[in-house]
Amino acid sequence: MKSKHFLRIVAFTITAMMLLSFTFSALAYSTIPYGENSDDVRTMQLALKEQKHYSGSVDGKFGPATKKAVLKFQTSVGLKADGKPGNKTLSALYEGKSAVNKTNNKEAWTGAKPSDPDTLYYGQTGSRVKELQRALKDVGCYNGTIDGVYGDLTYAAVKAFQYKCSLKADGMVGKKTLAALNKKSTKADVSSSFILSNGSRGAEVKKLQVYLRDKGYTFTDAITMFGQSTEDALKQWQTDTGRSVTGTFSESDYNDIFIKKSN
Repeated sequence: MKSKHFLRIVAFTITAMMLLSFTFSALAYSTIPYGENSDDVRTMQLALKEQKHYSGSVDGKFGPATKKAVLKFQTSVGLKADGKPGNKTLSALYEGKSAVNKTNNKEAWTGAKPSDPDTLYYGQTGSRVKELQRALKDVGCYNGTIDGVYGDLTYAAVKAFQYKCSLKADGMVGKKTLAALNKKSTKADVSSSFILSNGSRGAEVKKLQVYLRDKGYTFTDAITMFGQSTEDALKQWQTDTGRSVTGTFSESDYNDIFIKKSN
């Protein structure tokens, strides 16, 4: 009897993991209510057990032990620890931590954008965002992955740090927030000036691309996305204008082209 029970568990585990790999990435997950007894709970328990947050039996019952495991997992990825496995919690559980650092926060996207190009803000990507995430992790405000995406988790971590330091909690990393963060972080520094490079994204990339296009340089990357064709166009522009051919766009380049020109 025990061997048959064990085989059933193994078969269920294999089936569940196969379903996870094919279907989870395309789903928005419904919140699993406390007290539920279902296959959804079993799948969640399996994933929690796989990630060492749950040691109980995979019985499909959402009881105290499972809720405790959900709380532990939420804390580990930087989500609000309420014990309620909703879309964000289950996305992180099934698809990885980076799944909850997406840029789908309408409030953050529609907020005012900074005039200072050095300011880091929601939707940007790149090496400076990675530096920001490392510094936020060092001061205990960020538990997500260091993926270089200024998404939902990073935005929430910045606001939490700003509240903690009695700064304006606008979710943007300007001079004051940057100075406070670099002062408090002992293991990571965020550079004070920006640089656009392959993988960057945002309004500054769009500005560069429009400038290159107006000058006759072509690229196939989507607007606001700095990809290989934008890098190639930038390198050609650097060659034609006698600049160092780096494939990156520095703060001094930005100021020379856009700030002085506007003044």
